Amino acid sequence: MPKPREPFETRIEGFTHDGRGVTRVDGKVWFIEGALPEEKVVVRPIRGKRSYSLGIAESILEPSPSRVTPRCGAFGICGGCVLQHLEYPEQLRFKKENVVENLKGAGVKVPENILELQAEPWSYRRRARLGARLVPKKGGVLVGFRERNKSFITPLSSCPVIHPSVDRVLIKIKELISQLSIPDRIPQIEVAVGENGTALVFRHLLPLTEGDRTKLREFGAQEQLLIYTQAKGPETATPIDAGTTPELFYRLKAFDLDISFSVTHFIQVNGAVNELIVELAVDWLATDKDSQVLDLFCGLGNFSLALARRAERILGVEGDTSLVKKAQENAAANKVENARFEARDLFSDTVADWDPGKFSHVLVDPPRSGAIEALKTICTKVLPDALAYVSCNPATLARDAAYLTGPGGYQLTRLAVADMFPHTAHVESAALFVRCT
Repeated sequence: MPKPREPFETRIEGFTHDGRGVTRVDGKVWFIEGALPEEKVVVRPIRGKRSYSLGIAESILEPSPSRVTPRCGAFGICGGCVLQHLEYPEQLRFKKENVVENLKGAGVKVPENILELQAEPWSYRRRARLGARLVPKKGGVLVGFRERNKSFITPLSSCPVIHPSVDRVLIKIKELISQLSIPDRIPQIEVAVGENGTALVFRHLLPLTEGDRTKLREFGAQEQLLIYTQAKGPETATPIDAGTTPELFYRLKAFDLDISFSVTHFIQVNGAVNELIVELAVDWLATDKDSQVLDLFCGLGNFSLALARRAERILGVEGDTSLVKKAQENAAANKVENARFEARDLFSDTVADWDPGKFSHVLVDPPRSGAIEALKTICTKVLPDALAYVSCNPATLARDAAYLTGPGGYQLTRLAVADMFPHTAHVESAALFVRCT
């Protein structure tokens, strides 16, 4: 059995899409965690595969001018952030390059002027999933994000990217779980922050005792938090004080909208950047009182209700029936009467047979897998004048953009990169496609 390779020195040549340094040693590619381009580092090998190997930058011999000291002491272990060692303007440049390289690689012509959308890069996370685990050898209950590339929990006493209302109670959550009757059966805590409060959803694998519920109730009252319990799936999330717990909402100020959501519903992690993207998409589409707008993957009505303020009618389509119901409720609560919502699986084979009718404008905001099948229907049956595409995955944006600018018959005219997740490698982007005449 060969011995593990000893640490070695190398020069970092580039950066991967997920924020690792890249180098070549003896003709083999290495991906190095914690290393930045142009740095000279000492690498500690982790594991090797036939086509590449993985390592960690054990020490930095010649640091990059863009290297900064991470604000979080758990950086490098915690899987929540991977770019805190890179100064913030360079983070945004790296993300922009990622989007552009994917588009060009797919043969898509990229506009010259690319917008950058950003907000305060700290204390921004209003949605999160914290892991919890009882590990007696490590001092008891651990609460935090999972380690990078591992299932272990990184114990956190503070987190500079999570919302302050949660950051201040991280240690107290650990203490609370330790006092419950089943500290080893609380695997996670969902975090949801709205304009009107912060909710913690405690997942439990065994029934809670009345004593447990009392402790949770008292914790919520003392810390001014909304406490929920969840016995099984997301639909079982229940407020500890049923009947008196307010429903959370976030605000889209430019459109005078309050969007309510369940504690387990998807909302964008970064509220400030979400507002910027919504305003940008509405501005780009330039709808008016005669516009007919189709919003695919509409969720709670995040874009639909904003667009409804500046269009004749909106049809929002979403696969999750609970989100469709909530979008309808949000329309009613905000007195939006020109928006209709329906449930439809936009990934099924039947989407090819779907004919939604004619619309002058389309907005698409799909999950990471993209929207290629739905776009084929749009380009053959709907034929809108303009289509705005909001993406959370540069690779599937590039694939879908190649279709739109090829067989689809559209031109990419505007592009924006939005930093929805500062200090991570995730990148959100928005693109506007105009039908070729």
